[in-house]
Amino acid sequence: MHCIADERVNIPIEEHRVLISVITINLNNLEGLRKTVSSVMSQDFHSFEYIVVDGYSTDGSVAYLNSLRGEIQKLIIEKDNGIYDAMNKGITFARGEYLLFLNSGDIFYKEDSLKILSSSSGAADIVYGNMIVEDKGQIRIQHYPAKLNTLYFLFETLPHPSTLIRKDLFRKFGYYNTKYRIVSDWAFFLDAIIGGKATYIHVDEEVSVFNLKGISSQSESYRIIRQEMNHYLSARYPVAYILYKILWSLRYYPKRILQKVGLVSEQ
Repeated sequence: MHCIADERVNIPIEEHRVLISVITINLNNLEGLRKTVSSVMSQDFHSFEYIVVDGYSTDGSVAYLNSLRGEIQKLIIEKDNGIYDAMNKGITFARGEYLLFLNSGDIFYKEDSLKILSSSSGAADIVYGNMIVEDKGQIRIQHYPAKLNTLYFLFETLPHPSTLIRKDLFRKFGYYNTKYRIVSDWAFFLDAIIGGKATYIHVDEEVSVFNLKGISSQSESYRIIRQEMNHYLSARYPVAYILYKILWSLRYYPKRILQKVGLVSEQ
């Protein structure tokens, strides 16, 4: 089943300037999907389209999405080969100059979140804000640096629910690599920013709320993350891979040893 709807009130979408495509991926997460859709619909920024890609859910998500055909510009309902395959489908159909992935269960922090990000959109290829992380009722604010480098990406990535990505970057560097289960978005940012010198701007505002129920946030997924990062770095960035292995191994040394060699402050 492959469903696509193209509607935005009474404005034909081909005549409506689309600055941002918000893309939501869903599979059997009706409760989270409702929250995400409500959050997107409440945005007070209007130069965006909304795309939802559902992997043929069986929990009522499909019926819910079909009831919103007049409000979702593109609705794709079909089986996929994992989250990155679904995200790539969203990229293919997107008409926006910039893309933002807000997957089911994640929400925008405020009604003007898109407006906040869009205010810096023309000045860079990637615009990213901060993110609130929600885990079992506890919340924390994840701040991101204004300066990104190779060392940063050896252990961190950018928050896709709080990040605008210029669509042309996917044409230049390729879509998400579907052979990886968890780290393809990290690999894309690494290729675009470090390998390709894509421009970026940090907006020091909370943009989204990320729910830690996702695959890459589960503790049992950490081993897979390390394996996939090892594989990608060793194949594409061998020097960075060596540095990564050295720094990772140092994590297991007692703190007093690292203090003696000056790698850790004694304070």
